[in-house]
Amino acid sequence: MSDNSVAYMERFNEFKKKLKGSSLEKMQKATQAVRTETLKTFQGNRSGRVYRVPGTKKTYIASSPGEAPASATGTLRQHIRTEITVEGRAIVGGVGTDVKYGPWLEFGTVNILPRPWLRPSFERAEEEVKKILGESIT
Repeated sequence: MSDNSVAYMERFNEFKKKLKGSSLEKMQKATQAVRTETLKTFQGNRSGRVYRVPGTKKTYIASSPGEAPASATGTLRQHIRTEITVEGRAIVGGVGTDVKYGPWLEFGTVNILPRPWLRPSFERAEEEVKKILGESIT
């Protein structure tokens, strides 16, 4: 191997590290953009029935089918998480929740009509995510 080959390999390995680091940073920015939009989804008024907040005398207005869920206790909103994994050569980012009833609200159940909150957030954040992931490597 010539001296030029060694120098090339060192630069190539440096570039690979930079590329991976840059890609991880972009994915972190992208998932954070979706999370931020998701948190906005829980803001504002709803148009459903009036209920009492569990364990209190306070009331809140629930969501109607098709609206994002109303926040009675804030538990779902407080448990919106991002996750980034490296799967082979792919960097995969996700936004979601570990709250058991989160998917029930998103997709509905036999007894609950859907109150989508995550899909609309992804849709509203889509252009920002494309912009972030399309940035050049620095």
